[in-house]
Amino acid sequence: MTSLRKQLKDLQIRPKKSLGQHFVQDPNILRKVIEAASLEPEDVVVEIGAGLGSLTEPLARRVKKVYALEIDSSLADALKDRFPSRGAVEVVWADALQFDFGTPFRRWKRKIKVVANLPYEISTPMIFRLLKERECFSLLVLMLQLEVARRLAAQPGTGDYGPLSVWSQLYCDVKIAFQVKPHSFLPPPKVHSAVVKFKILPRPRVLVEDEKVLEKVIRSAFTYRRKTLGKALQLGGFSGPRVKEAFGKAGISPLTRGETLTLEKFCTLARLLG
Repeated sequence: MTSLRKQLKDLQIRPKKSLGQHFVQDPNILRKVIEAASLEPEDVVVEIGAGLGSLTEPLARRVKKVYALEIDSSLADALKDRFPSRGAVEVVWADALQFDFGTPFRRWKRKIKVVANLPYEISTPMIFRLLKERECFSLLVLMLQLEVARRLAAQPGTGDYGPLSVWSQLYCDVKIAFQVKPHSFLPPPKVHSAVVKFKILPRPRVLVEDEKVLEKVIRSAFTYRRKTLGKALQLGGFSGPRVKEAFGKAGISPLTRGETLTLEKFCTLARLLG
């Protein structure tokens, strides 16, 4: 098997810092990512950041179809040379933040899986984009900065707990599958990484009557997290009397801080303030 370093050299490609490119070079990590995706022969997979195809090839051997997304045109061209156009792999030169995930969902009439080694710079907006399009997916397996992974799985009352925690746990079962050391990548990043599994729930964990109100409550609570929750909600645009009334009905102290609120309490407040 040709080393990743040699492949890059032969193609005269250098990892682009501007795109946050860190290619997985450890075959054991690739194997563990494949295992985490729980693949079946009828699965349709969207791979975000296909790079040189190190993960694309083993994915294609196990599933019906792989959409290999790559934003770097030189890498996309190399992928098209490697994988026949009518095979199991369809190479798509695209920005994943703009890609229409509904296209493969509608084409195959089944929920798709996403496997991704996300550049750190786009990980948070990409996660929110995937959660927004969650009806298209059954499972997300994402390589992320360890710090982001810990925020996703964080519980109320911890320093890592925040909007990512609340939204991801509202719509998914979230689990850190395993951690990845910097030397597993080429070039090695300066921080540790982790692979996170998001199993999309058939319905939100808690009933949400108005997502926009919930979004405003969560944003207020964590934007002003040094303030008490009552003050934070008022700074976020809710009137004092409404906040006081909602706290009374929900059994929440106005001196509570947002980072201590459970998912259920956030949804209750949003319903009462809606």
